[in-house]
Amino acid sequence: MHSWLDQQQLLLSKQIAQIKLPHAILINGVEGAGKSDLSQWLIQVLSCANPVNNQQVLLPCKICKSCLLHKSHTYPDHLLIESEGKSIGVDQVRQASRFFEKKAQIGHCKTTLITAAHQMTVSAANALLKTLEEPNADNFIVLLTSELETLLPTIISRCYVIDIRPPVGEKLLAELKQSGTDPFVNLSHLKELSDTFVKDQYQHFESCFFTFLQNKPINRSEILSLLAENTNSVRWLEKVMVKLMRQQYAWLKTEILLSEQVIWSIYQLVLSAVKQLKLLMQANKQFVFEKLLVDITAVIDEK
Repeated sequence: MHSWLDQQQLLLSKQIAQIKLPHAILINGVEGAGKSDLSQWLIQVLSCANPVNNQQVLLPCKICKSCLLHKSHTYPDHLLIESEGKSIGVDQVRQASRFFEKKAQIGHCKTTLITAAHQMTVSAANALLKTLEEPNADNFIVLLTSELETLLPTIISRCYVIDIRPPVGEKLLAELKQSGTDPFVNLSHLKELSDTFVKDQYQHFESCFFTFLQNKPINRSEILSLLAENTNSVRWLEKVMVKLMRQQYAWLKTEILLSEQVIWSIYQLVLSAVKQLKLLMQANKQFVFEKLLVDITAVIDEK
């Protein structure tokens, strides 16, 4: 468990001990922040027959029947809901409603975990809303997301929201036992920090994209291919543009010589494309990126 989760564990343990834990908990954070670790700890503590108090943080005993069944993934009072393909459908959420209708078989409560809650369809989100509107003292539902802004405001308002905010820069590198000097490195860069292959891919993408922004001859189809086919492309686009924005304030140095207005306009185009891809599950990724490159070219040509 990452050290930056200590305070959340302490607070949740206190709420459990005082019987004040909210029945719906929404855990938000970037990939690798520890959402899964925190949720698994919480669910196991809630299920455990004899939680252990370790410096005011509750821990599952690991020897009771509930703990042993959790370990073998056969605990009957817990339901896991994951995306099927790219979305979580209404039938899956309705399954949770039916699950909560019956009393716990072994433990004193029932729990449901919905991973990637932002992937719920509109119908699924509305079905979940009905479940949240009728809370039961013996039922707990935990939602995980890395895209809080895409969830229905009515769902967010009915949940106790936990924002996981890992350290940045040297503190993060030390926590992950990684080397580096980038003062702005954060957990969204985890894949590049821990995987040499992904790091090389990103550096190639950055080089190609910077060349494109300088209006130098480059095969646009190569950039389009990098954007459309790589699962990290959306995150990389945001990362590259943030790097350019920091250049404007001399926080970082790059070889890109574009005016502040041009960079800002390109940044807005990138944000719009990213938002479209995140909010519209059926969005044509290839088309969105093709249009983005055309629009960026138009902005640069007008400078």
